[in-house]
Amino acid sequence: MFGAAKDLVAEVEALVAGGKPLGRASPVYAQINEEMDKLRAANDKILAEVSALDKSREDLIAASDRQITEISDKGKADGYVQGVVETLSQIEELERRTAEMRSSQIQNYLNIGALKRQRVFIEKSEKALGLAEQVYAVLDEEAAGSDVEALAASMSEVVLELREEFDSFAKEIMKTKKDIDNKVGFIRSIELTLRAKRGKADHETDALRTSLESGLYEARRKNAKLTRYRIQQALNVKLIAVLERARQSLQRHSDIQVLLSSGDKEQMEMRVKMLLRDIELTNKTAQELRAKRAAFTKEVSGKTEQLRKFAEIVTPETGALREQLIEALREESLCIGRLAVLRRVQAQDVKLLARLGKALAV
Repeated sequence: MFGAAKDLVAEVEALVAGGKPLGRASPVYAQINEEMDKLRAANDKILAEVSALDKSREDLIAASDRQITEISDKGKADGYVQGVVETLSQIEELERRTAEMRSSQIQNYLNIGALKRQRVFIEKSEKALGLAEQVYAVLDEEAAGSDVEALAASMSEVVLELREEFDSFAKEIMKTKKDIDNKVGFIRSIELTLRAKRGKADHETDALRTSLESGLYEARRKNAKLTRYRIQQALNVKLIAVLERARQSLQRHSDIQVLLSSGDKEQMEMRVKMLLRDIELTNKTAQELRAKRAAFTKEVSGKTEQLRKFAEIVTPETGALREQLIEALREESLCIGRLAVLRRVQAQDVKLLARLGKALAV
């Protein structure tokens, strides 16, 4: 992935990681659609150019076939060498140009797929995060409005959709993993066959090496497919967590509202004790998460410093270091996300505690 598509994918991922609201009306959504239109137009141009090259190549192949037929009929190549070599060279040049354009076309299709997935991320996030924000807007009003039940029902519906989609991805993951295992077996079989033919270069070995290359590319595509499913599942889990937290906050809000309306001070005092325990537990959990985050932050700095020492080297060791660095960055990000959730929980608990304290003081 390169160019504008890569930048847009990175921008969406950064915004989603930061929890910023995204939607169909956001500038980045419009930019994604615009970039996909450009990529599709570029592919249309490539298709037209490849079609023209194919016509020229067919004419050259017909000329080459005539030359070979004449050589076969005469039993000698006298007078044909220059013509055959030039024709084959022209065919090779057309094939080279076609291969370059096909490579660009493949990259364009990959970029379109990546952008479409980011667009889906935006649409799913808009739906789930929009509901969560509506919930917190209700909570800020400190009164249960008539739309609370509708909000709860909407959240349940979206959570169900996300869970069903997660399960659907899980089934596809199992199927894809089986396909990968089968393909790996196929690749291994060809590798063993080629080992017995080392040092040979003929039609058979050429065909075997082409099959091996094709199999490796297919395995790569299936692994990429597996990664895409996992990314979708991770997003679903994140959105489910947001909605479940919002739903729990709404339920706690409603419970306190009912308790305040009842005027039962004994129950209020019991709830105050529960809230104080919850606040203490939340604070302890936050302290532990901050310590974990600090450890991951330190690891990020350490791994970065290590990699800088091997700036010009690519080895399995540097690959392992880079993987560890990315893992630390991801874990740090997850800690940040959980701390954000805990801050919201703390804020609600303090507000509820204050409301109960006010009622008890009357």
